[in-house]
Amino acid sequence: MSALKKYVITVLCGLAGVAYVLWLKDIFGQTETKMIFHILCDGFFVVGVVKVCIGLLIFSSNKGTFAGLTYSVKSFIDLFRKPGMKKYETYHDYKDARTEKKIPFGFLLICGAVFIGISLVMLYLYYL
Repeated sequence: MSALKKYVITVLCGLAGVAYVLWLKDIFGQTETKMIFHILCDGFFVVGVVKVCIGLLIFSSNKGTFAGLTYSVKSFIDLFRKPGMKKYETYHDYKDARTEKKIPFGFLLICGAVFIGISLVMLYLYYL
């Protein structure tokens, strides 16, 4: 998947999330400008924080934080399979295979930071 496509999909999903939060907070029923900026700030901040947190979870997973847990779950599932279907013999084999497959996460951090930045702009306009 191209880098631009990742950013476009992430931003579109983020905007859909913002629209959902705005709808939940009934932005279209508001008449006071200050309250509209408050709701916009909340919507962009929630989506931005979720994106940054998902990016940080992927980062920590890439570093091997959850490798022991996932290996133990896969080993438990392998107990119920036919003999010889086990994919990894040892934890070391699994860890080596896992470190080769890095999941990109930078686009989530960047898009989340942009959404949080937009939220800060709305916060500034709220306090004006």
